[in-house]
Amino acid sequence: MENMQKKTFIKIAVSILLFALIIWKFPVSNIIECVKNAKIGWVLLAFLLGELIILSQAFRWHYLLIVPKEQKPELGSLLRYTAVGYLFNLLSPGGVGGDAYRSIALGKAHNVIASSVASVLAARMLGLLALCLLFWIALPYTEQIPKQAVWFMAVITLLLMIFFLCVIFNRFKKGKFGEFAEKLREYRKYPLRLVAAMFGSIFMQILVVLMQWSFFKAVDVSVPWSLVFAIVPITALLSTIPVSFNGIGVREWSYLSLTAYAINSEQMIASVLLGYAVVILQAAQGAIFLHYPHKKR
Repeated sequence: MENMQKKTFIKIAVSILLFALIIWKFPVSNIIECVKNAKIGWVLLAFLLGELIILSQAFRWHYLLIVPKEQKPELGSLLRYTAVGYLFNLLSPGGVGGDAYRSIALGKAHNVIASSVASVLAARMLGLLALCLLFWIALPYTEQIPKQAVWFMAVITLLLMIFFLCVIFNRFKKGKFGEFAEKLREYRKYPLRLVAAMFGSIFMQILVVLMQWSFFKAVDVSVPWSLVFAIVPITALLSTIPVSFNGIGVREWSYLSLTAYAINSEQMIASVLLGYAVVILQAAQGAIFLHYPHKKR
């Protein structure tokens, strides 16, 4: 526990330091002015796209959750747990608290913990692979992406493919982890479910890109579609590296580095801040779902 607290403190310190560098380097007044002048219509569109992402996550979870019919949760239940997961994502240091909560909470409620955890892990891996796919499709049409970023995406893509194959074809059979591994191996019997979930993941990540594009439009930034489809996957994957609190600080500097030649820095930072505002709204929505349905149940 003490070691975990130290790691959390270090991550928070890194995020604060990176944000302090932004405040020192860029005029805060200009950033605030960009946020104040943001077009509400585009921010609302981004929020609605975020709601569609939550819905698509619930559908994907439904496809990947392999359990007996009598134990299969209703889509509404999956949607509720997914929404509440956004609250835990906001509060957890690594941004994976939502996955941990929804997989275990739903698993306990329906007595399918191993299947629930396996389905959420499979969904997470498919989502990351979908990000990589979008990047490689957009790269030929995008100029001035740093070579380091391309190599980073190449390494991540390879590692994800290897990891995904390992968890599906592993031979571990002992203890609690063996039960969990067995659930992962079941996906070999349901290839169509994986294919459907992969298409769902691609659709969801396209929505993520469209959200960021909406934030750009909110602060009067006009950039090629190919650039947005290239920089969002890089930034999303960089933000998952556990060196800061939920990617805060890393996310901003990634966008700034990738778009320095194309986008005004103050507008870029303002677009990211608007993104945090939508995240907070989704977390508040999750808090409502956390309390209201449980009283009824």
